[in-house]
Amino acid sequence: MTCSPSLLRTLGIKLANELIKPKTDPEQRLFQAIIVQALEDALSGSVFKKETYWKHDAHKWFLGNTQDFQDVCWSADLDPEFIRGEYIKMIKDRKIIFNRLQQSWINYRELYKLYRNASSKEERKKIRDLIAQENNKRLM
Repeated sequence: MTCSPSLLRTLGIKLANELIKPKTDPEQRLFQAIIVQALEDALSGSVFKKETYWKHDAHKWFLGNTQDFQDVCWSADLDPEFIRGEYIKMIKDRKIIFNRLQQSWINYRELYKLYRNASSKEERKKIRDLIAQENNKRLM
Protein backbone atom coordinates (compact mmCIF):
# COMPACT_ATOMS: atom_id res chain seq x y z
CA MET A 1 0.00 0.00 0.00
CA THR A 2 1.38 3.38 -0.90
CA CYS A 3 0.55 6.40 1.21
CA SER A 4 1.63 9.98 0.85
CA PRO A 5 4.69 10.87 2.93
CA SER A 6 2.78 13.66 4.67
CA LEU A 7 0.07 11.21 5.72
CA LEU A 8 2.65 8.76 7.05
CA ARG A 9 4.36 11.54 9.06
CA THR A 10 1.04 12.60 10.56
CA LEU A 11 0.04 9.05 11.50
CA GLY A 12 3.14 8.37 13.55
CA ILE A 13 5.63 5.51 13.39
CA LYS A 14 3.51 2.65 14.77
CA LEU A 15 0.47 3.21 12.60
CA ALA A 16 2.51 4.14 9.52
CA ASN A 17 4.54 0.93 9.86
CA GLU A 18 1.38 -1.15 10.02
CA LEU A 19 -0.06 0.53 6.95
CA ILE A 20 3.02 0.17 4.76
CA LYS A 21 3.55 -3.51 5.53
CA PRO A 22 3.20 -5.28 2.21
CA LYS A 23 0.03 -7.32 1.91
CA THR A 24 0.03 -10.13 -0.64
CA ASP A 25 -3.69 -10.80 -0.52
CA PRO A 26 -5.57 -8.36 -2.81
CA GLU A 27 -8.56 -8.40 -0.44
CA GLN A 28 -6.36 -7.26 2.46
CA ARG A 29 -4.98 -4.44 0.30
CA LEU A 30 -8.53 -3.36 -0.55
CA PHE A 31 -9.59 -3.16 3.09
CA GLN A 32 -6.32 -1.45 3.99
CA ALA A 33 -7.08 1.17 1.33
CA ILE A 34 -10.49 1.78 2.96
CA ILE A 35 -8.77 2.51 6.28
CA VAL A 36 -6.20 4.79 4.64
CA GLN A 37 -8.95 6.71 2.83
CA ALA A 38 -10.87 7.13 6.09
CA LEU A 39 -7.70 8.43 7.77
CA GLU A 40 -7.11 10.89 4.93
CA ASP A 41 -10.71 12.07 5.19
CA ALA A 42 -10.45 12.47 8.98
CA LEU A 43 -7.26 14.52 8.64
CA SER A 44 -8.71 16.82 5.97
CA GLY A 45 -8.59 20.53 6.61
CA SER A 46 -10.98 21.31 3.75
CA VAL A 47 -13.83 23.69 4.55
CA PHE A 48 -16.02 22.50 1.68
CA LYS A 49 -19.31 20.90 2.70
CA LYS A 50 -18.88 17.47 1.08
CA GLU A 51 -15.30 17.00 2.37
CA THR A 52 -16.40 18.09 5.85
CA TYR A 53 -19.17 15.48 5.79
CA TRP A 54 -16.66 12.82 4.73
CA LYS A 55 -14.37 13.91 7.56
CA HIS A 56 -17.17 13.74 10.10
CA ASP A 57 -18.35 10.35 8.85
CA ALA A 58 -14.79 8.96 9.05
CA HIS A 59 -14.40 10.44 12.54
CA LYS A 60 -17.60 8.76 13.72
CA TRP A 61 -16.52 5.50 12.06
CA PHE A 62 -13.23 5.38 13.96
CA LEU A 63 -14.75 6.40 17.28
CA GLY A 64 -17.91 4.31 16.96
CA ASN A 65 -16.01 1.02 16.95
CA THR A 66 -18.91 -0.57 15.06
CA GLN A 67 -18.97 -4.09 13.73
CA ASP A 68 -18.35 -2.63 10.26
CA PHE A 69 -15.20 -0.88 11.50
CA GLN A 70 -13.96 -4.06 13.16
CA ASP A 71 -14.71 -6.18 10.09
CA VAL A 72 -12.79 -3.80 7.82
CA CYS A 73 -9.81 -3.73 10.18
CA TRP A 74 -9.67 -7.51 10.58
CA SER A 75 -10.09 -7.95 6.81
CA ALA A 76 -7.07 -5.67 6.36
CA ASP A 77 -5.16 -7.82 8.87
CA LEU A 78 -5.10 -4.92 11.35
CA ASP A 79 -6.20 -4.92 14.98
CA PRO A 80 -9.22 -2.59 15.34
CA GLU A 81 -8.27 -1.65 18.91
CA PHE A 82 -4.81 -0.61 17.74
CA ILE A 83 -6.21 1.47 14.86
CA ARG A 84 -8.83 3.10 17.08
CA GLY A 85 -6.27 3.74 19.84
CA GLU A 86 -3.90 5.44 17.40
CA TYR A 87 -6.79 7.51 16.06
CA ILE A 88 -7.73 8.64 19.56
CA LYS A 89 -4.08 9.51 20.17
CA MET A 90 -4.13 11.72 17.04
CA ILE A 91 -7.18 13.52 18.46
CA LYS A 92 -5.41 14.08 21.78
CA ASP A 93 -2.33 15.33 19.90
CA ARG A 94 -4.63 17.74 18.02
CA LYS A 95 -3.71 16.26 14.66
CA ILE A 96 -7.42 15.79 14.06
CA ILE A 97 -9.49 18.89 14.70
CA PHE A 98 -12.67 20.39 13.31
CA ASN A 99 -12.25 24.06 12.48
CA ARG A 100 -15.05 26.60 12.84
CA LEU A 101 -16.35 26.21 9.28
CA GLN A 102 -16.27 22.42 9.45
CA GLN A 103 -18.20 22.51 12.73
CA SER A 104 -20.74 24.82 11.13
CA TRP A 105 -21.29 22.39 8.23
CA ILE A 106 -21.76 19.54 10.72
CA ASN A 107 -24.30 21.59 12.68
CA TYR A 108 -26.10 22.43 9.43
CA ARG A 109 -26.27 18.74 8.49
CA GLU A 110 -27.72 17.77 11.88
CA LEU A 111 -30.29 20.57 11.74
CA TYR A 112 -31.28 19.56 8.23
CA LYS A 113 -31.87 15.97 9.41
CA LEU A 114 -34.10 17.35 12.17
CA TYR A 115 -35.92 19.48 9.61
CA ARG A 116 -36.58 16.46 7.37
CA ASN A 117 -37.95 14.50 10.34
CA ALA A 118 -40.06 17.34 11.79
CA SER A 119 -43.69 16.39 12.24
CA SER A 120 -45.33 19.82 12.14
CA LYS A 121 -45.12 23.12 10.28
CA GLU A 122 -44.25 24.95 13.50
CA GLU A 123 -41.40 22.60 14.25
CA ARG A 124 -40.07 22.97 10.69
CA LYS A 125 -40.21 26.75 10.95
CA LYS A 126 -38.20 26.74 14.20
CA ILE A 127 -35.59 24.46 12.66
CA ARG A 128 -35.51 26.52 9.44
CA ASP A 129 -34.74 29.60 11.58
CA LEU A 130 -31.90 27.69 13.28
CA ILE A 131 -30.57 26.66 9.86
CA ALA A 132 -30.63 30.31 8.76
CA GLN A 133 -28.71 31.30 11.91
CA GLU A 134 -26.13 28.59 11.20
CA ASN A 135 -25.76 29.78 7.60
CA ASN A 136 -25.25 33.36 8.81
CA LYS A 137 -22.52 32.21 11.22
CA ARG A 138 -20.69 30.57 8.35
CA LEU A 139 -20.79 33.77 6.31
CA MET A 140 -19.21 35.85 9.07
